[in-house]
Amino acid sequence: MVKDRFFISCFLLSLMIPTAYADLPLTIEDLLTAERRWRIELNTTYSNNDKTNLDSRYGIIQIGQNQFISIPTSVSDARQNSDILAISIGARYGLTLNSELYSRISGIAEYTRSMNTDGRSNVRDIRASDLWFGLNHRFSDDNETPALLGFAEVALAENVAWQDEEFVYGKSLLIGMTTYRAIDPIVLSLTTGYNYSQTRDVGKNEDNPGDFIFVNPSMSFAINNQVTTTVGGRWQARDRDEYNGKQWGIRTTKTSMDFGLGYSWSKKLTLQVNSRFDISGEANSSTSLNMIYKLSQKHL
Repeated sequence: MVKDRFFISCFLLSLMIPTAYADLPLTIEDLLTAERRWRIELNTTYSNNDKTNLDSRYGIIQIGQNQFISIPTSVSDARQNSDILAISIGARYGLTLNSELYSRISGIAEYTRSMNTDGRSNVRDIRASDLWFGLNHRFSDDNETPALLGFAEVALAENVAWQDEEFVYGKSLLIGMTTYRAIDPIVLSLTTGYNYSQTRDVGKNEDNPGDFIFVNPSMSFAINNQVTTTVGGRWQARDRDEYNGKQWGIRTTKTSMDFGLGYSWSKKLTLQVNSRFDISGEANSSTSLNMIYKLSQKHL
């Protein structure tokens, strides 16, 4: 059976480094790398998920404004409560004034508790997750019209096994664009994106995770030149999974709220803390700590 696909024209957030905006939120400065410079990123995300009658074969954790980890799950009619710790390490390089290349690798540690009519069970697992490579590009600055940026990234490798390791290669693509307007000391932004997945072999079976689209409006406020607060939301629509050519589960939508705090520790190091929780759909919440370190010329 041919899987229904979502189609969308999207806008994605990626941010520039304008010296004219020294008093604006850190989000503008930190998401596009300066030309011929490197940045190192370390993200740690804790997520708690509570589900009943789980019928989706993959779960999704958001670890950044436009970064996600897909996690294989065990389909069952049980109630499941999971604690997940995801760690992602990445690097970004300013290819030109308006473009950057980036890559990241992720791993997860998971502890899941389940209960059904047969009793209770606990499962612990640590495994590699995925490896992505992408490109950010600024199409226009924030001037007479709002800034417009775009990105595309491909999953070079993904672990599709639950409680094991089985990798597929080049099976997922994430594209999107962003528009934002800076009104000192506030930045209003809107990010949208589309995640496309191809069928992949998992053991003797064929899986195809449901494609999804997301929309992230947000507002950032610079308290001073070191501290920025952010509030925003996310709407997500996801298609049904496919299993051995048959559609599985239902199409779903969900909404969530985001609250963040950014702190410029030094000229080279920025810390960002963000909390997310669902306000409709599944009962999930997460907290992330992101550290961004800019390498100077002497490090190269």
